[in-house]
Amino acid sequence: MKDKRNYLSVILLSGLLFSLSSITAIAQTITGSVTDAGTGEPLPSVSVMIEGTLTGTITNLNGEYEITVRSGEDVLVFSSIGFETTRIRVGDQTRIDVSLNEDTVILDELIVTGYTIQRRADVTTAISSVPNVQQQLNRPITNVADILQGAVPGVTVIREGGDPTRESNVIIRGQGTLGFTAPLWVVDGVPYDGPRPNPRDIESIEILKDAAAAAIYGARASSGVILVTTRRGESATPRVEIDYMRGYAQAVNLPSALTAPEYQAAQTNAHLHAGDPPPAGHNPLLNPWGAVQRTDWMNEIFRTAPYDNLNARVSGQYSNLNYMTSFGYQGEEGILRNTYNQRLSWRLKTDFDVNQWLRFGQNFYLNYGNFRGTNTTSDFSGVVTAAIFMNPAAPVYDPVTTFHGSVPFELSQFAGAYGDVYNPVALLERDEGQRENFTLTGNVYGQANIMDNLRFKTTFSLLRRTNSEKRFDPIRLEIGRSTPENVLTHYEGKQFNWLWDQQLDYLQNFGRHNVSLTAVYSADYRSFEDFSVNFRGFDNEADFFRYINNAGDTSRPGSAGAWEDIMLSMVAIGNYSFDDRYFVGASIRRDVSSRLPEGNRSDIFPSLSGAWKISSERFFDVESINMLKLRASWGEIGNINSVSRTAFANPLSSSLSHLGDPPVRPLSFFANTVANPNLKWERTETYNAGIDLHMYRDRLIFTAEYYEKFTRGVILRNAPNTHQGMGSGPLINAGDVSNKGIEFSATYRGQIRQFAYSIGGNFSKNNNELLTFGDYDADVIRHGDAVRGVLFPFQSEPGQPLRSFFLIPSNGIFQSQAEIDNYTGSNGTPIQPNARPGDLRFVDVNGDGRITSADKIYMGNAIPDITYGFNINLNYRDFDFSTFLQGVAGNKNFFGYKYNAYQAAIQPYNMDRRAMDAWTPQNTNTNIPVMSTQDPNNNYGTESDWYLYDASYLRIRNVTFGYTVPHSILSRVGSGVTARFYASVDNLHTFTSYPGMDPEIGDRIDSAFYPQGRTFVFGVNLGF
Repeated sequence: MKDKRNYLSVILLSGLLFSLSSITAIAQTITGSVTDAGTGEPLPSVSVMIEGTLTGTITNLNGEYEITVRSGEDVLVFSSIGFETTRIRVGDQTRIDVSLNEDTVILDELIVTGYTIQRRADVTTAISSVPNVQQQLNRPITNVADILQGAVPGVTVIREGGDPTRESNVIIRGQGTLGFTAPLWVVDGVPYDGPRPNPRDIESIEILKDAAAAAIYGARASSGVILVTTRRGESATPRVEIDYMRGYAQAVNLPSALTAPEYQAAQTNAHLHAGDPPPAGHNPLLNPWGAVQRTDWMNEIFRTAPYDNLNARVSGQYSNLNYMTSFGYQGEEGILRNTYNQRLSWRLKTDFDVNQWLRFGQNFYLNYGNFRGTNTTSDFSGVVTAAIFMNPAAPVYDPVTTFHGSVPFELSQFAGAYGDVYNPVALLERDEGQRENFTLTGNVYGQANIMDNLRFKTTFSLLRRTNSEKRFDPIRLEIGRSTPENVLTHYEGKQFNWLWDQQLDYLQNFGRHNVSLTAVYSADYRSFEDFSVNFRGFDNEADFFRYINNAGDTSRPGSAGAWEDIMLSMVAIGNYSFDDRYFVGASIRRDVSSRLPEGNRSDIFPSLSGAWKISSERFFDVESINMLKLRASWGEIGNINSVSRTAFANPLSSSLSHLGDPPVRPLSFFANTVANPNLKWERTETYNAGIDLHMYRDRLIFTAEYYEKFTRGVILRNAPNTHQGMGSGPLINAGDVSNKGIEFSATYRGQIRQFAYSIGGNFSKNNNELLTFGDYDADVIRHGDAVRGVLFPFQSEPGQPLRSFFLIPSNGIFQSQAEIDNYTGSNGTPIQPNARPGDLRFVDVNGDGRITSADKIYMGNAIPDITYGFNINLNYRDFDFSTFLQGVAGNKNFFGYKYNAYQAAIQPYNMDRRAMDAWTPQNTNTNIPVMSTQDPNNNYGTESDWYLYDASYLRIRNVTFGYTVPHSILSRVGSGVTARFYASVDNLHTFTSYPGMDPEIGDRIDSAFYPQGRTFVFGVNLGF
């Protein structure tokens, strides 16, 4: 009932505000035209606003306008992108003609700061704009997050390898929690959960980095906010633009396996070193088939993959209607066979000005995806690992079973010599799964200028998304790792969201005083449901038979889930400035979430910021400095993303029981997770101080920031109480995390006659630390990431960064038995009594004379401490060149691939070629332990720094050459025709000492993760 009263109040308030809008004071009508001061040509789409109000219009195709002002004291503000803003007092004029000069100063540029828009020069919080968005689109961008990588200080973007189905991970100013750390995406002012927007639709991107900036978005914005503004019509006549890009991606820096003769020799030597008889399968006299090299499996699974990207746009203005519609197709084939991502998108965006005080608009976006990835993370069935393991003497295909096994059927007696391997091509080609998603997102709004200084806006948005997957795994008969049973997996999920915002804006100037106030009431509803079934025993594996009703075994239960999530929010935002010198901003937000127990559902999150523009002071007289501004901010923000939707009232779990004789399998229900009725919000508190410096008419722009971010009450799942019999403990507010850092960015641009250039760079450093554990029932968190269930390198403990590496130090290789005997503890006993010459020497850190887990120490983590980027843009006449470099430092990777591919002790798999450099009495200058089928020293089974490598890198992310066809040529084709051709290389080269295929894997274990390829593209941009 209370919610109904709230909605009724909003409706009545809306009616009252619209009624008040009919009260206007008409003083006089002003007409005129706007032209380009340099060419004298009329300028369409110029904004004409009454200063200090929300009343305005735009010029038509001929540069003409008409506007009604209140009195001669009003000031008209003429502004357009690329031109200097001009202000003219009306006085007794009835016609005002204006010539705009080309803009070389960007301080008047308007940027989106959340629910409001501010001049860049007036911003008091930590907001960064992504530079050169349109220029970056000449790269083979697969998702919009890639535009951010290396472009903005304080923003770490980690690509999820080269898998075309994965999106990049974005971290803003460090990890503040062990839960959900992704930032909130806001598209055209609306919080957005859908697929990333088509990059070609994007006009600008802003990053809200501190709590004072992000607090207005509340509980989903604790990890920062990414604001995306999409393009709209710019021309008074219809404008058609077509962008096409065609390219190819190639795998680089791939590992190599041993050849067939080398494989036989290595296995024979490994068995002999262990004192075991060599297997007959690796004896070239007994098995000559196995000594013949037939297949380079790495070449078989990787390929040169095509890339296609086609986008078409129609935009413009007709009378009072502004419109833009776009179509996009992205076809990206993965560099691993049978992996791909195909996406179709369509957007329709319109704004309609009914009159000077009433506007309506809508923005609809459809996205369809059809994709297929593959598993490269498993130590058992990862495709790249399988390509290393597989017998190089085996061909790819077999006429009977389609795919060949480790040996022919007539040589099955030798199968044990090659282990339980998969044919890696079969892993890729047999995957005929159909994975699709379809998403509709849209919003409609109405906006009324109730009075000159008061505006009301209502926005309703929705999202409808469906995900579907149907996968059939056939029977595998080939020798190696066969599968005697087929299985059909079918998954369906659907999500529905709606969001309704009511917003009031008030803007007023009092002489040198400027005030803006915004109030927002927001209701957010989200729901989701899905199911998955897994049926087996199909007598026929033909396509037409792969349906659930044809399964022979339906005894295994499926799974299903559903949830609802509701949040109500109230936001108040205020900004005040005096004489363009002093600026103060504040906001307060109250969120109420259904995820938390009733007593803790609501909380209040405030923020405060201020700035001093020293360059506007009368005493400041430095001609070379356009702007010098100091700013500081403080804010708090909640985090709801880490909270389970059933954290305080967990549902029952279910399973099949076995009862009776003959047994029956009834469904049983039981409590398996402890609830927490006292769970509270995570809270993030941020302090930020910054300086902005613009010099030489904005040729040089410099920004520096210092911040401290504290996440308090981090939500963790506690250990279960063994006396309760529960499998999982409750979610609790257990710890505090700190992130402290600095950020710098600088850009210099200039022009020498017909040669224009810009050089820019950014740098950021972040220190992450887990401060306390609070009520957590353990001293450390041992994370479950592992190599074959043996090596667990990650651990979190107060005083260290989150997910640090916790390992035993190593100190080279024992070269002789004497070294082993002399490596003793205080009592004279050998510290590594089972070691042999050629084994790793581990450091007895605690001095107890043994090598145990007590000798582990912290050795950094996988998230970079330092991120940086550097770009150069050059233009000479109709030619352009750009290059973009991006890098990270201070991070390490756990190269678990060595456990699988360097040793002969797990199974008689083939090995990486680097294993040939293993220690022998003749090859002592190496760090690879002796090759043996036995490992009594536990060289490979010890969680040591032997697996740890510096993962810093500097990557030439992109190089682009372009040519724009001169207007003198295209004018013969038609007025307004434009054309640009370009060639681009992405991921040209990576400077790194890391031994894996790609150092950019995030905070995961590298077990031959899907690598990024090098992409060459050719493209054309056409407009008419």
